[in-house]
Amino acid sequence: MLDLKFTIRNLQFPIVSIILILTLFFLLLSSCKDEKLIPEEKLIKVYVDLLIMQDTTTAIPASIDSMKSIVFKRHNITSDEYEKKIAGYNTSPERWEKFFDKAITYAEGLKAKHGQ
Repeated sequence: MLDLKFTIRNLQFPIVSIILILTLFFLLLSSCKDEKLIPEEKLIKVYVDLLIMQDTTTAIPASIDSMKSIVFKRHNITSDEYEKKIAGYNTSPERWEKFFDKAITYAEGLKAKHGQ
């Protein structure tokens, strides 16, 4: 009987370790999935479209919300996906800096393309 208890105690540590490793694996996997929801190139286009939309519409909240919905639909994303991706960028100022540089380049390309 004593040997059985000893064996169970020895097995508890590996089981806990396995559970911990699997939990960490699934958390890592889910964070990678969130990262791939919207590729950066697409996020840049959405972000610039939203900025253009905000500059060209009236300040009526209902019209801004409907325009956001149109932009998200056009890019085949949801507002939740967009917000999650933006929240990910909010954790790193360096990441935002690179993002803004790319967004400015993209916006300038649009401006040159449309001759403005």
